[in-house]
Amino acid sequence: MDRYEKLLLSWCEYLVKMQNEDGGFRCESCGVSHGRADNAVYPLTFAYAKTGDAHFLKAAERVMRFREKLTCPDGAVKNDFGSEWKGITVFSVINLYKTLHYFRNIIPADFRRNLEVCLDSSSQWVFENIRPGFHSYINYYAAAACADAMYGSYKGNEEYTRLSRVLLSYCMENFTQNGLLRGEGQPHDITTAKGCAAIDIGYNAEESLPCLIAAADILGDFAALEKLCKYAKILLEFMMPDGAWDNSFGARNNKWTYYGSRTADGCTGVFTQLGGLDPVFYEAAKRNFTLLEKCTVDGALQGGRYYAVNGQKPCVHHTFCHACSLTDAVIEGIGKYNGKYALPCEGQGTYIKYFPELDTYKIRCADWYATVTGYDFTPGNYIKGASHASGGSLSMLYHADMGAVIAGSVYDYRRTEPLNMQNYEGETRHSSLIPRVEYEKNGKKYASCFDMGATIKAEKTGDAICVTACSRLVLLADFESEQDAPIVKAEYIFSPDGIKINVKLNKKADGVKFILPIIENTAQLFSDSPCHKEKIFFLTGGFAADEYTFCVQNMSLYVSIKNTGMV
Repeated sequence: MDRYEKLLLSWCEYLVKMQNEDGGFRCESCGVSHGRADNAVYPLTFAYAKTGDAHFLKAAERVMRFREKLTCPDGAVKNDFGSEWKGITVFSVINLYKTLHYFRNIIPADFRRNLEVCLDSSSQWVFENIRPGFHSYINYYAAAACADAMYGSYKGNEEYTRLSRVLLSYCMENFTQNGLLRGEGQPHDITTAKGCAAIDIGYNAEESLPCLIAAADILGDFAALEKLCKYAKILLEFMMPDGAWDNSFGARNNKWTYYGSRTADGCTGVFTQLGGLDPVFYEAAKRNFTLLEKCTVDGALQGGRYYAVNGQKPCVHHTFCHACSLTDAVIEGIGKYNGKYALPCEGQGTYIKYFPELDTYKIRCADWYATVTGYDFTPGNYIKGASHASGGSLSMLYHADMGAVIAGSVYDYRRTEPLNMQNYEGETRHSSLIPRVEYEKNGKKYASCFDMGATIKAEKTGDAICVTACSRLVLLADFESEQDAPIVKAEYIFSPDGIKINVKLNKKADGVKFILPIIENTAQLFSDSPCHKEKIFFLTGGFAADEYTFCVQNMSLYVSIKNTGMV
């Protein structure tokens, strides 16, 4: 048994251990049985096929009984008890199909018939409802293209196949010139004041792109498949050297984990599948897998590497979703690849890459990787701080030896999807990891990271890069600035020796602070200015950090970040 099968089986054992009498999984963090639990029928059946151990088969049968409680008369499956959202039926269809496709000849006849009946009724609901005009983010269109293609192929039903082609074509039209899928917002083609689109790297990598590639493959649409492979290669620009996804600015990054997303299946399967076309995809699959290994404690996939040591209980959603993609990867043969290749972010010297649809700069300088963002798309239900960094923030800083040093995400962790986001538990202060300038006046808080109108300029000089960001101090409640608040000019100077940050104000103002959270045990700060240091933790991204707070006196502040050699 290789390490890939070992991790997958450990996850399945954990699911068996957490299974309730009704077939759902007890969530240690959320205290509920998550409605999408039936997706686990696929990895649990794989575990049975691999080991012959009947307790995996029984667990798969029980989780289907749990599914019955959430299934509506029309065949749809509700997201959770008390939720009326039925779009997740599409993910149920995909995993039912995979279970039957791979294992129908080794499972008991009564269990197979049950899966067939559920597949028929749920596929019909998806076919009748998820069509152009269906009110959802585009990841559901991508998933429906996949589900319809699967069912059409399995049953020889040309109507499903035709609709799959329509949905695939629709999604293909929503890729930007840089190969990123827009539509994680409403309407799908929404454009902001800066010309940005609704894009989330986590959902692109772990849900939409895998579904579209599967659909194109089943349909035999080789032109679409060729384009999707190209887009997948571009998407790897956002994979960090340790296999993490830089979604520090994504439209839905309130659900970001460092390895992907809270409720998506993952990327290991699709990249293993593409590895035969380009070995860099094998490399990406293995690096992301290694990160998943590091985030697993006692068989449970945590929301980040720092969760367990900071008293955060695991949400079972992470495990049963990502077990699906890992099952794909094992079946596709992830363990057969033994080469070593550079990811797109590696081995390219000093560079600046700008993504206008995100108003975001990706930077490489020697062993330093960075992201500076002014992204201005915000879904309506994520207002009041529950949104990604903007304002010219240094949202990601990574060193080749130390890993992530800065990993910003949202300012205010709010459970905008209450049953898909866990609560914080712990004594350490729960606080944002976004570097930012803050200002208080009359009891109101303003921050630079809220400014969606910030301007950014990046220049390369020799082996150094200077990025200048100008932003207003913006009120959390409505993103409006205070009339007398100073304007912030932040300079980030990247060189092989380290990062220099200069914060300047256009006028004097009392109470202006620069807050710089540095992930613990990574880099060291140097400054002539005094600061307050405090331990913090943040669920989004899942890091513990040292929060340094500086008073911006005399209208300027200088801070340097250097590699200390700590790992």
